[in-house]
Amino acid sequence: MVHPHEELHDICIELNANVIVADFIPELQKQLRGREIESRIYAPGNIPSACEATLYYTVLTQWGSPLFSDELRPYITDINLLLKKNGKVLANAAYRLDGMAYDKWSSTGHKLSPLLLKMFASDSMAQWQNAASGGDEASHFEQDVAKRAAAATRN
Repeated sequence: MVHPHEELHDICIELNANVIVADFIPELQKQLRGREIESRIYAPGNIPSACEATLYYTVLTQWGSPLFSDELRPYITDINLLLKKNGKVLANAAYRLDGMAYDKWSSTGHKLSPLLLKMFASDSMAQWQNAASGGDEASHFEQDVAKRAAAATRN
């Protein structure tokens, strides 16, 4: 879901200490740089004043062994991204592991790339500029992110 907003060049990412995927933040920042968006990480409650917008994320994982291996590793099952500016939702996107789990062991970048493409693609700006705001959808997404984060914290 996207809402009309200006093109962004510098965003802040609120650190989510519950995310155990070591390459998530580096991959997220790498892909944002590839879209000419600079980013910086900040601790919750300490948002820098010079941020154009803030990106919040949750990542849920499960543990398993890849094919032909006995080593247990986490794999990403869900990613939720929420982009806000001055309390207003600009965009959000979610990844859910396919029911057949074909991409279960795919890289973080492979799972993250389509989400960022939808949220930040320059060819989508025209759609964003013409889109009607859907506050109810944004509220539902924020509630979903909060529920998933709470469930991940309990586990």
